[in-house]
Amino acid sequence: MDELVGAESDLSLANKLLIHIFAAANVNFAGVLFLLVFLSSQCWGFSADEFLRASVATGIPVELLLAISHVESGFHPRAINISGQSFFPSSHNEALGLLLRSRNNVDIGLMQVNWGYWGDKFGLSKSELLDPQLNVLVGAKILEHCVRVSGSWWKGIALYHSPHDARQREYAQKVWRSYQRVLMKITK
Repeated sequence: MDELVGAESDLSLANKLLIHIFAAANVNFAGVLFLLVFLSSQCWGFSADEFLRASVATGIPVELLLAISHVESGFHPRAINISGQSFFPSSHNEALGLLLRSRNNVDIGLMQVNWGYWGDKFGLSKSELLDPQLNVLVGAKILEHCVRVSGSWWKGIALYHSPHDARQREYAQKVWRSYQRVLMKITK
């Protein structure tokens, strides 16, 4: 492990710490690294570091955060859902324009944080939730809360999406399928 860290001299201290955390947890680091490099190479306006940092800050597995983001936004950092209608703005300014015209029922960013419910609780504006790093961290904190309240990972994941049972089941199944795909890519 020390050779790997030494060979990656351009890695930040946080990334070095994550390498050691993954190694200690027997996570297939090469698989996670492949996924994160793949995400970064897509030029979607965010870095995979957002997911790693949020995982370290909350204890939510990075694979789970990736699966939820995949289901919620398709990894689109400016994804916006206004009252059930999805938008994928091509620029930050276009996203801001949509948010200005939206009301309270709006889901924002990579983790589709519902501003009407969570905005005041975190003291955040709609535009602040367009920041991928903040969005993923807030989404991870919401998921952490949902897991704690429900007492179970999968009930917490379902609650992250909706308080309604029927919508929870469908969502948990989508996340489970995405999670399995993430794990398959990691174990290759």
